[in-house]
Amino acid sequence: METNRSRLMPRMWEVPDAFHRRLGDSAGRQRLMDEDGHLLLILHEAPRAIDDADRKAAFFWRDTNGTWKSSPEPGGVAALKIHLEVYRTLIHDLDERVEAAQSAQEYFEILKEATPLLRSTRHMMEVLQKARELRKDDRQILLIRDEASELERAIDLAHADAKDGMEFVIAENAAEQSELSLRATLESRRLNRLVAFFFPLGTLISLFGMNDPQEILNNRSLIWVVILGIVLGLVVGLAVGRGQKEGRPRE
Repeated sequence: METNRSRLMPRMWEVPDAFHRRLGDSAGRQRLMDEDGHLLLILHEAPRAIDDADRKAAFFWRDTNGTWKSSPEPGGVAALKIHLEVYRTLIHDLDERVEAAQSAQEYFEILKEATPLLRSTRHMMEVLQKARELRKDDRQILLIRDEASELERAIDLAHADAKDGMEFVIAENAAEQSELSLRATLESRRLNRLVAFFFPLGTLISLFGMNDPQEILNNRSLIWVVILGIVLGLVVGLAVGRGQKEGRPRE
């Protein structure tokens, strides 16, 4: 019946009614249908990161005579090869971007595009493998399956390289931040020791108040105050240094 026909496939295709009944209003997952000698491949066009949730279907129908037809692009087997070539082009571009990437942000942007492409390529490979098992005498399916297998391996390597690259950059940045933090800690400890050394001397000198500088210099007790301040500064500095060593976390 006309009402049972799917709107996704061309009306002129004389495919089994079971195909129409099993098709919904959207592409759904990638899969194949085999009915009365007819083979229908339902694949997805190559996804992009911006339309990750939107999948456009591409239909490839092999009738009982071994003749192929395709939609939305005509051409049959030629259209199926072009379908895979689009995947190949995108995977090649991603692989070049992985080679040129240097920052975690660049690797992240690559992964956003590689992840849906990897998933779609892997599912397409599964469909073509099933088609190969159902039509073992069709050499065209064999060659296309082999090409899809190469694409799956290529995008898997590109995805893994991008992931490893991002993790390496993140680890390298973390190591640099740790080194900078250690340097800052060491400088802070040196500053603390310096402050501790001069603190007693500054405190003792402040006992002279706002007296005239000439009067302070002529005061015979000034030299003893300075000596005492230096001694106390050494003691306090050593105590602070020892406390910092004891408080240092053990590796």
